[in-house]
Amino acid sequence: MKKVLIIMAWILCSIVLLAIIGGGYLIYKVNTQLHNGGKIVEWSENNGRELLNLQYGEQARNNYDLYIPKVGKPNALMLFIHGGSWISGQKEDIAYEARRYAQHGYITATMNYSRLGTDTINSQTFDKPSIFSMMSEITMVITAIKNKCAEMGYNLTQMAIGGYSAGGHLAMLYATKHNNDSPLPIKFQISWVGPSDMNSLFPSDAIITAITTTESEQESASQKGAMNYIHNIIGHEIEINNLTKEHLDSLKSNISPIDYVNTTTPPAILAYGAIDKLVNAEHGRQISSTLSKNGIENKLFVFPNSGHELGNDTEYTLMVEKAILEFCTNYFE
Repeated sequence: MKKVLIIMAWILCSIVLLAIIGGGYLIYKVNTQLHNGGKIVEWSENNGRELLNLQYGEQARNNYDLYIPKVGKPNALMLFIHGGSWISGQKEDIAYEARRYAQHGYITATMNYSRLGTDTINSQTFDKPSIFSMMSEITMVITAIKNKCAEMGYNLTQMAIGGYSAGGHLAMLYATKHNNDSPLPIKFQISWVGPSDMNSLFPSDAIITAITTTESEQESASQKGAMNYIHNIIGHEIEINNLTKEHLDSLKSNISPIDYVNTTTPPAILAYGAIDKLVNAEHGRQISSTLSKNGIENKLFVFPNSGHELGNDTEYTLMVEKAILEFCTNYFE
């Protein structure tokens, strides 16, 4: 019996040791990806002022964080938008970019927005959160930041807008669709793994085929779930009966940055992962090609060893940072 207890103790110790090693490796891997992806940026009073949870509207998530550099009185804003599939995420998730470029002397900010299916809004314009309400909130936060900075003695006259994943989509959509009515002129845009074409992200052919040929309850439930997601994105129900590919394409085109590109679109920096399974690098290649065809300067970086986290290619992270700073020098007046 004693021998059995000793063996069991050894087994238990081995399991605990393996768990510790495995947990330690996971922490090490995550930490390495955070560092390699440039997602850890220290901030102190020596860098400047950090104003947190400022309000820009009446909704629960109408708040933003503002970073004022210690050196100089800059006239350019860099606004960064968090990801999370439009249904989750917080402004703090992308604070590292705001801190990074504030340390280079620019006023920066991150914002929260009302998320799909997660948050509720009380608005005369929107019944519930959608991509269109998010566009409105971006306009509101830019106005609020401009006014707040004016109170502090900073005259903002221009901006850049960028975001990660869903935030990259919102940044690109705002820069392409609302460039002419933005409260501040948008000098350039940045997308880290942002979907540029909603028709590519949610192929209409597959949805229409599944809806019209579904036989099992499981498949039916799956397609209803997909359609509910699209309902939330566009902000209203879609009549499934007699739904055509052309109609579904047009609805998604309304929220696809690639379909708004023209000769006045702001220049772009685009970063995508070669092995990204969520938003594949074709989103970057396609909008880069469309921008180029319209004579718009853009720089596309495809991280060869990275997925959606962009955390396995340190040299590419540094190249993107260098490109952004070059755009700041070239496009900010």
